[in-house]
This record gives sequence, structure tokens and C-alpha cells, in this order.
Amino acid sequence: MAFVNEYIPEADIEKYDLRRVCGERNLPSQAGQIHSRHWTIDRDLNSFLIKTWAHRDSDFSGYAFHWKNRWVFFEMRPVDSRISIDASSCWFKFIVKKLEVAGMDESDRSQLMSNLQEAITASPGGITHDYANRSATIEFIEE
Repeated sequence: MAFVNEYIPEADIEKYDLRRVCGERNLPSQAGQIHSRHWTIDRDLNSFLIKTWAHRDSDFSGYAFHWKNRWVFFEMRPVDSRISIDASSCWFKFIVKKLEVAGMDESDRSQLMSNLQEAITASPGGITHDYANRSATIEFIEE
């Protein structure tokens, strides 16, 4: 199976404790809230990407990637995009910062980065747009 965009079933909100995970990374006034009701998931890999926060005072939004029972948090923002006239394909460029993969061996880090690239590429438009062809360029920056 590949990464797909779908609404998060209530059972999975509980299973992955998403209210706590998202709430801990959000503004205090939004503690315990889930920012997004949809995610980008590959059920065969048991991995998913979810937006945890977005604030109007920030150029970036917060994301969590659940991979091999491990949470990886980072901030990301789109900086460029192209969508075909017939809306069948899209390309996005994202900047990612504050991605922490410390303590992982090179093999796991490489696999995580590959799976994260797949998830981010599948995510533009979420469940509201069904682009037949998606591609993404991701630039990782240190901050």
C-alpha cells in the first residue's frame, strides 16, 4: 500500500493518543485538541503524517510523523507549487526544519527519510484534492 490521505477514524485518534500528542505541541489554549482531522497514512507500514499545529504568527506549521512506533516532529512550509490546468497533477516545494532523528542508525535514518519523503509527496491537497500525479521537492534546513 502507498501513503493515502483520509479522515482519521475515532478509534485511531484514541489508539495513537493524538489529542495528547497534538495538544502537547500546540498553543496552551489549544491543549488537547487535534489540529487536523485527516492524515496521510500507509497502513501496511503503520506510518502516518499529521499536522499538529498551525499559527497565524508563524511561517511554518508543526507536523508529526509516526514511524515504526516512533514519533518524529518537525516544522514545514510550502514555498512553491505548480498545479496543472486540469488539476490532475501537482508539484510542491517544501522547507523542513527542526527534524530530529538523533539516536538512529544510518539504515533506519535512511529508511525513515525515504518514507517521510513519500508521505510528504502524497499529502498536498489532503483529502480535498485528488491529484493523479503528485511530486514534491523537500529542502531540509538546520535551525
